[in-house]
Amino acid sequence: MISFNLFQVSALITALVSLFLGLFVYFSGNKTKLTFSWLLASLAISAWSIGLFGVVFSTNYPDAWFWQYILDIGGICIPLLYLNFLLCLLKREKELKALQIFSVIAGTVLIILNFTNLFKTGVSPKFGISYWIDPGKLYILFPLYFTVLVIFSMYVVIKGYRTATDKNYKRQLMYVLLAQIFGYGGGITDFFPQVFNFYPFGNYFVVLYVIFISYAALKHHLFNVRIIATELLTFALWTFLLVKALLSTNVDDLILNTSILAAVVFAGILLIRSIIREVRQREIIERIEADVERAYKVEKKANAELKNLDKIKNQFLMQTQHDLRSPLSIIRGYCDLLISGTLGKQSKKTIDAVQRIESVAEEKIRDVNNFLDVAQFRLGKGVVNLKPGFEVVKTLKEIANALKLKSAQNDIYLKFDAPAKEIEIIADKEKLKSAIFNVVDNAIKYTKSGGVTMEVSVGKNTELKNNVLILIKDTGIGIPADKLKSIFEDEFSRTEHAQKTAEGKGVGLYLSTQIIKAHNGRVWAESKGDGKGSQFYIELPIS
Repeated sequence: MISFNLFQVSALITALVSLFLGLFVYFSGNKTKLTFSWLLASLAISAWSIGLFGVVFSTNYPDAWFWQYILDIGGICIPLLYLNFLLCLLKREKELKALQIFSVIAGTVLIILNFTNLFKTGVSPKFGISYWIDPGKLYILFPLYFTVLVIFSMYVVIKGYRTATDKNYKRQLMYVLLAQIFGYGGGITDFFPQVFNFYPFGNYFVVLYVIFISYAALKHHLFNVRIIATELLTFALWTFLLVKALLSTNVDDLILNTSILAAVVFAGILLIRSIIREVRQREIIERIEADVERAYKVEKKANAELKNLDKIKNQFLMQTQHDLRSPLSIIRGYCDLLISGTLGKQSKKTIDAVQRIESVAEEKIRDVNNFLDVAQFRLGKGVVNLKPGFEVVKTLKEIANALKLKSAQNDIYLKFDAPAKEIEIIADKEKLKSAIFNVVDNAIKYTKSGGVTMEVSVGKNTELKNNVLILIKDTGIGIPADKLKSIFEDEFSRTEHAQKTAEGKGVGLYLSTQIIKAHNGRVWAESKGDGKGSQFYIELPIS
């Protein structure tokens, strides 16, 4: 009958448990880079443990010598693959790439040396545990390499723990730290016979390393006490029954113990899976309850603060404007880079296409801004911030330049008869410029032949003497007499002819009217009817 001592049993348990938990972590959860890196580390631990079991269980030199190679290769790979797992867990792979490269090079050199007499000269019986390695002249490099990687592994985990702010994440790193203490603290004693001539007593605790690190890899399991307790109890029971089966004194006892172990393993798997499903369902319910509670608090707060409703709406509108405008601004930015040649010289055909894209992006940005301003006007909010120094002539030139491409694309002209002298008024620079822009843009949009002319004068043909009059004339589709007023009063008002002629939201003239009124000015239109063009007048006080 085959018999085992405690040292052999501990090595076999470490091999089986590490292999099982490595596969369990990888195949029971999401197959990510993190779980794969842990699988590789688990395979290395399993290979080392199987090699250790083979060496101490062998009854002849050739068998022990073969298993010693497996043991050494697994032992060299453990700190290397474990460090890779840690860096993946801490998301510091790019930051510590040099450390990874060093560990790979050092590990490769040791694996090569493993096949020479410089690493080991043979195996011989020691400490009553069958065979043990006889180190070569350069064997000392192995514990040195092992110790250096252990120190670095401890350092990155402790640093990650100290800088982490999330409590769950800190607890995860705490399990990793415990795994290092038990695993490396026990595994490093395997160097004692070679270096200090001590018995490797810590090998019995290596299995705890596998258990703790597996929980750290499965974050979902790690932070659920019920799952941890269930799995710990189940694994402990499996381990006990496995040891009992290995220490059987006769065949009948072995068959009985093995049957009990198989039944308990099957029942334990079902139990763990059931607990996991139940916990996941409970977490979903808890999340729903949390969402409902948050929604209730939001509703309660809204009911208690109805007087602040306008402010909340404004914040929402501002966020909406930002979310809609940001991607359009990015598109416009890349268009500028292409047109300016920053990204390389482009063909005329490409530049023309990019200019059209940029023109559309700019138009949509204006639409977003217009909708926001309209909403604020409807909420009774003051949108304009009047300041002196608004240069009317300069602003009209900027508008003409901005719309030059659009008018050219429509095969019409855009003219501005600019006076020699600048005219300054008190106004909101951005808002008033946007209001005038909308009127000019509207004239271009509904003009299919001919063009648009812009003029500006002071105190000419108006009711006010100290004022500025801006005239925008087009040769477009014209406006029916019964629609001359409504196009400025309703934000979605467009004539039937206009709806068939051009695309648009119908908010431009309404918004321009509100902005101009906020400047104590007025805007109106004149037209002789369909197909006879239109004249738009913007009158603003100088002071």
